[in-house]
Amino acid sequence: MRVLAAYTDYELLAAIRNDDEKAFSELFKRHWRGVHSMAYSKVRSKEVTEEIVQDLFISLWDKRGSLSINNLPSYLFTAVKHKALNYIEAELVHKKYWDYSRNYLPQQEEGTETMVDFDELMEAIEAGMDHLPEKSKRVFRLNRLEGHSVHEIAGILNLSEKAIQYHITQSLKKLRVHLKDFFITSSGILMSLLF
Repeated sequence: MRVLAAYTDYELLAAIRNDDEKAFSELFKRHWRGVHSMAYSKVRSKEVTEEIVQDLFISLWDKRGSLSINNLPSYLFTAVKHKALNYIEAELVHKKYWDYSRNYLPQQEEGTETMVDFDELMEAIEAGMDHLPEKSKRVFRLNRLEGHSVHEIAGILNLSEKAIQYHITQSLKKLRVHLKDFFITSSGILMSLLF
């Protein structure tokens, strides 16, 4: 029997599709450094990089039964780049709305409590968005978090304005249910995002 180190990536993927954990371990050992370097070059955080790399390989294992990858290094680098950019985008959105909250909403004396409440709210919104279909999530992010109009989003995503409106409506319905506990102490940001 051949040693796994002698397997090509294609052979390792075939073995992984058949639930071979040792082949997966070899694939991880072979590629984690490059993936780690790529993620770190984007996010510049050891903890976030480790989380991205872990998520990527867990996802690869979870989808092993349906893997159809022709060029593994290219797939891994594209996937890690996408995960890193999603993280950066989420951080920018978080910063944008924290800056908005700090500058434009009435200031409260309990600054630390407000910051904690805001962080919890943004985490809850992000968690709620994870339950949306990918296209609805993208439309919601473009519209409510980045401020693009329905017309602009239709151009960006090459969809009809009616389709964009549908995705916004569905996203809002689902997120209102997900965030119902925040309405008790709702902030201006929550109201502006969901109404």
